[in-house]
Amino acid sequence: MFNITDEAQTYVANLFAQQSEEGLGLKVDVEKANTPVAAVTFNFCYEKDLGKVYSKFEYKGFNAFIDENNFDYLKDSEVSLKEEGSNKKLTITAPNAKGEPPKEDAPLEEKIKYTIVAEINPQLASHGGFVELVKITKEFDVVLNFGGGCQGCSSVKITLKNGVEAQLKSIYPEIKNILDYTDHSQKENAYM
Repeated sequence: MFNITDEAQTYVANLFAQQSEEGLGLKVDVEKANTPVAAVTFNFCYEKDLGKVYSKFEYKGFNAFIDENNFDYLKDSEVSLKEEGSNKKLTITAPNAKGEPPKEDAPLEEKIKYTIVAEINPQLASHGGFVELVKITKEFDVVLNFGGGCQGCSSVKITLKNGVEAQLKSIYPEIKNILDYTDHSQKENAYM
């Protein structure tokens, strides 16, 4: 399921040896699994701090802990050591982490969520913002909630109309309106 090459195991084991802390392990997670922006992360952890959903895998010099919910996403994955000059870094190939785009006959909600994650949020991320789908009404109004730098931003109406709405309506012509559900009175993290 989750293969770590011998070279990568030696590299990771050396990192653990430098920590000299008893009971330290490697927690492997998949952030935003089954989306185009999925990423596999590695973090130091203590087994006692993990929930019951984590399974233990023993490697040379360290233990890795993987959330059972991520097993399918990490199937056929491999961690290897890449050398660039005098630098070494771990790389992972996880062909099942990102999932696939929704099929043509998928529900509209699933397709819109995918478009938001794959196309819209990466654009908004440059300003520290994001948007999420709240619901789709019976009348095909799409209700969104902005967060991060978009919440309270003075340009959010322009972003909504010229950016998000234009993009979603061009892909999904059945959408009637795009509605903003966000409380924009909170301006602590606003981009502008």
